[in-house]
Amino acid sequence: MTSRNKRYHQISSFKDFENEKYKLHYQIKLSEKKLEIKYLEFTSLLHPSRLVPIIISEWITPLFSSIKNWFSNFFGSKNPDNTTNNQKEMG
Repeated sequence: MTSRNKRYHQISSFKDFENEKYKLHYQIKLSEKKLEIKYLEFTSLLHPSRLVPIIISEWITPLFSSIKNWFSNFFGSKNPDNTTNNQKEMG
């Protein structure tokens, strides 16, 4: 009971009590509004019109990277075994 009284030690009249009541009420309202805003942000993030492009971009980036690497390895680099075999046949 003493810890509870320490929180409200500034209350000495009914007017102070009413002011504290309004203060707590507005703190609760503020917390509720913050929670509503977070909920709206979360639901807008999970909306299908936003979620599909995010998922596709997450899948396409590694896919294009692997295709690019495959093409660069297939066309860009020469197999060292083939060059030594060609040199043996020529010489």
